[in-house]
Amino acid sequence: MEVYPIDFFVVQKIMQDIIREYGPAVISVVVIGAMIALVTFLIGSDNSSIVGQAFQTLIEDFFAGASVGGA
Repeated sequence: MEVYPIDFFVVQKIMQDIIREYGPAVISVVVIGAMIALVTFLIGSDNSSIVGQAFQTLIEDFFAGASVGGA
């Protein structure tokens, strides 16, 4: 069995071609994924998120003030 040495210049050229061809698409996918993660963290799906807690407090304070002023 014969083992061939890896020609790093050939590998580098192949990687440059791949990055040149698919680089913008990979960057777009990474950016979109990061934005989805950020929105999920901020908005969330329950009261554990930053925006969810603030919105719940806003609504509770609004209805507490409305019931006191309307009574």
